[in-house]
Amino acid sequence: MRLWPILTYVLMTASAQAQEPVRLGVFGMVSSIVPLVVAGRQIEEADRIPVISILGSKEAIAVGDTLAVVVKQGDEGLVAERIFEIYPVVGPVREVSGDTATIMGSFVHIPPDAEIRVGQWLAVSGFWSGTKAITSNFRSFGGGIAQLVGAVDQEGITVGGSLISNTKAPLDGYSDDVWVFSGSPQGDGLQVRLMSKGVFGRQVDIAVWEGYASEPIASQTYMIHGSSVIGTARDPQMPAAGTLIARCVRQGRVVDVAPEGMEAAFEALACARHTPAD
Repeated sequence: MRLWPILTYVLMTASAQAQEPVRLGVFGMVSSIVPLVVAGRQIEEADRIPVISILGSKEAIAVGDTLAVVVKQGDEGLVAERIFEIYPVVGPVREVSGDTATIMGSFVHIPPDAEIRVGQWLAVSGFWSGTKAITSNFRSFGGGIAQLVGAVDQEGITVGGSLISNTKAPLDGYSDDVWVFSGSPQGDGLQVRLMSKGVFGRQVDIAVWEGYASEPIASQTYMIHGSSVIGTARDPQMPAAGTLIARCVRQGRVVDVAPEGMEAAFEALACARHTPAD
């Protein structure tokens, strides 16, 4: 007699899982505010969503910012659900030389018209290119908590050129995930107080990911810097190293065709096209 309730529960659970919507994300640079365009994708209803930022909720989105946006499929396109302001590097400037500042051991490219001084705290928007952060925007603020966002080089336990200390690796290692580390600046690194995995606040099933393409890491294989995202392409379609690209990604791999059951999401994210930056 107990078999029927158990069977009913199993069937209801399976049905709920089958109906669960595909979780979508968009990570990249802001090219327009109204409407909001991130990584070449237009996102609706963004003005009603508070921005989650290490600098606080009062910071307004600006062109050049790097955002991670959790989106859903709407009737007219992508609709914002959560918005995270992502700064690859946040901390005090230790040295300035030409167009490069050093923050916690990482080199940061600075715009030619920017007035940056030693000791100034910066929150840098942009993307990693190797161990250097290429700035697309930045904010100067009074200081406080420092931050690094990116994939971890497990050989030296670094993000970019910054050493990560006072942290214990997860049991399964840092793997190829993107991590957010927050804490206190310490010489050429960061003394970690808090750490979390991913930039979307939760796992997403498929996402648009923007960043700089690497040199080939194997035959017909490249990586998007700062993320460990791996892509493959025939030689004529291989992105040139240092090119800003946007690709659809699932489980750390570039996807060129819709995964089974994700055809609608693949189309909604415009995964079949390249962004103008390609």
